[in-house]
Amino acid sequence: MVKSLAERKTAKPAAPENAPPSGGYFYWSRDAAVGLFAILPLWLIYECARLWLSPAERNGAEALLLQQMHRLGPFGHLGVSAAFCLLIATAAWSLVRRRVPWMRLAAVIALEGCVYALLLGPLASAMAASATRVLALADPSTLAVNLVGSLGAGIFEELVFRLGLMSLLAWLGMQALRAWSLPSWIAGVVAVVASAVVFSWFHHACGQPYDRHVFLYRAMAGILLGTLMWLRGIGVCVYTHTTYDLWYYLSTHGA
Repeated sequence: MVKSLAERKTAKPAAPENAPPSGGYFYWSRDAAVGLFAILPLWLIYECARLWLSPAERNGAEALLLQQMHRLGPFGHLGVSAAFCLLIATAAWSLVRRRVPWMRLAAVIALEGCVYALLLGPLASAMAASATRVLALADPSTLAVNLVGSLGAGIFEELVFRLGLMSLLAWLGMQALRAWSLPSWIAGVVAVVASAVVFSWFHHACGQPYDRHVFLYRAMAGILLGTLMWLRGIGVCVYTHTTYDLWYYLSTHGA
């Protein structure tokens, strides 16, 4: 029966028989068969280099695995090798059946691994340094006091100086500017700067010795937080201040 015109319009064209599989690199690189074949050349290079250059060399994990194989009996190693070959064959059949371009994927996987290798050391060192500083805080009470203080500073300083003082100054400034027919954004700028100065001065008024660099640093931080409050609201501002205080304490204390 001849298809109607509507059926012809809605019918999807059949995919070519040799069409590549759908999905990009980030999809196929997570495929177990692709990953297995990507590391297969590396494993073959290792075995050849070990046999020719240093036959006695064994990785600790590899030696442990071989030891467990021997406990399975005289055919334990042979059985595991046969299972590994079957796994390789199954992966190869899966890749061929799905027409996966595994060679190109394997090359990019190797390149991606090399890039991550350059980042692994610095990231691990930074994380270890942070963990060391945290573990160096032997007194749990000191750790608790500083963590609670960081949380309280982020919450209440933003409520007082940004939501309270800055909003009040902005409202007062807008009322004054209406009489002069000036743009309202001037009141916002003055409120952000003035509340930041008061915010910085408050820390020294509470007993911290005055230091010009510290005062200016806090004032600049107050301007940034005030701008963030103006653009993104009190919630984002509080989380920013709290997270910064926590990070500052854990990264500078206990070293």
